Amino acid sequence: MPSWNIHLEAGHRLVKKLHFSGAKQKEFLLGCLLPDINNGYINRVKVEKPHENTHYAYDQKSSLNFYAKYKKEVNAKDPICLGYLFHLYTDGYFNYDFYRHIKHSPLGANLSREEKRKIKHHDFWLYDLNFHHRLNIQNTHDAKNLAESANKISAIEITPEDIIDVERILIENNLGQSIKNHHYIFYTKKRLNHLLDEMIMSFSKDYLGEKDA
Repeated sequence: MPSWNIHLEAGHRLVKKLHFSGAKQKEFLLGCLLPDINNGYINRVKVEKPHENTHYAYDQKSSLNFYAKYKKEVNAKDPICLGYLFHLYTDGYFNYDFYRHIKHSPLGANLSREEKRKIKHHDFWLYDLNFHHRLNIQNTHDAKNLAESANKISAIEITPEDIIDVERILIENNLGQSIKNHHYIFYTKKRLNHLLDEMIMSFSKDYLGEKDA
């Protein structure tokens, strides 16, 4: 699955279409990370939940399952729910693209599923290093409000302290890392940029009613 800087880059590109600003923008961007938070991405998270619960992956159709439950909120452009849905959609879109194309690539001909997964994670990690994003949490009041919004989603159970830890992880992930001397194995930066924009257009058509997005 894409890493957090990729999710936030996608979120920043989509938020321009949504015209969210201020608190709504922060809620939407948090939503873009939210399905991962209770999965142990934060070492000190107080409540851990299985990936299939927070990602609504009961039959491998995460975004459709989430939309079925929160259709009213998504259609009303509730920022936290829309961001959550966008995370699930992004995961599915990127994963589908990778496994569909490597299946027919000479590179993937004799590789196991685990070996393919490692290539996927490597290329997504390298692409992640092109971006440096934060939620821009200003204070504990900010974190409290975001946690309250996040906990509207039944699969989520987080605290303001967890939100602050998310910001800490984003800052730490962006320190001291360089793409120098690293190379893509399967993708290219250009292809991943195209995939990101293609995914946003697809999401906009499917959930924002933009027929010509």
